[in-house]
Amino acid sequence: MGTKRPLALVSGANRGIGLAITTGLARKGVHVLLGCRNFDQGEEAAVALRPEGLQVWPVQLDTTDDASVAALAARITRDFGHLDILINNAGIGLDYDPSLSVVQRMERTLAVNVVGTVRLIEAMVPLLEKSDRARIVNVSSVLGSFGLRADPSWAFADTKMPTYQASKAALNSLTLSYADRLAEKGIKVNAICPGYTATAATNYAGSRTPEQAAVVAITFALIDGAGPTGSFADDSGNLPW
Repeated sequence: MGTKRPLALVSGANRGIGLAITTGLARKGVHVLLGCRNFDQGEEAAVALRPEGLQVWPVQLDTTDDASVAALAARITRDFGHLDILINNAGIGLDYDPSLSVVQRMERTLAVNVVGTVRLIEAMVPLLEKSDRARIVNVSSVLGSFGLRADPSWAFADTKMPTYQASKAALNSLTLSYADRLAEKGIKVNAICPGYTATAATNYAGSRTPEQAAVVAITFALIDGAGPTGSFADDSGNLPW
């Protein structure tokens, strides 16, 4: 990358943890593409950051839509020719939506949290291959940890979010698979847990701010060559799968 700014793409970036990750990376000198389903909302978020001189630009991105992902990959190829960092932050949790059946919750959750992540990774790998410090960070959750869920004394042992938890367990499995598959290309792939964060997704019930939650994602996005791949961690250290 030389003296050029690293280029990052963050999905689900116009609010909450995604926006905090975007802001934090930009403040560290990264050129960030702020991925959002609604471009106008992304532009509104980006405009608020530009008085700081931050290099943040909104891009339309719906990870459940093949055409949206393909169009963005083509744009990055045309405008930059490479990608250094991919943050898979877009995600949903529908376990408390009474208007949906369990099957509908599962189908919609997996479509975003798992299939959408695969779709975006597959589209961006050719661009990441052109970087000499490519990093993929998957925003997961301790709620997907089999090791922690097996402990009845765990703080979240009574949490009942079966579709969300299944999706994050699947994301963790994908992290290991992609870390192995992409190792020969020099692409590091890790999963992180941002913690229980006060955002719209949690009805602002979390104990952490988005800025606190973003730190671990930013750290793994910027790890050097000695950093790990195929790991699952929060800001206190490694987590059990």
